[in-house]
Amino acid sequence: MENNQNTEHSIKFRPDYQWPEKNAQRDCPKCNEPMQRQENGPEYYGKPWWCHSCQWQYSEEELSD
Repeated sequence: MENNQNTEHSIKFRPDYQWPEKNAQRDCPKCNEPMQRQENGPEYYGKPWWCHSCQWQYSEEELSD
């Protein structure tokens, strides 16, 4: 049986998202409503952009595609 308690390969809980400038503004690609830029605090684990209308998060990498 395999040992599932091996922590040799640790999990990264906070991805290194590219964070937008403080005054950056973007519209949601789904509904075209303005999105909220989240603060890059040490306790925040989500993506930088939040659409209140769609309830969806986006990263800069996803929006630049």
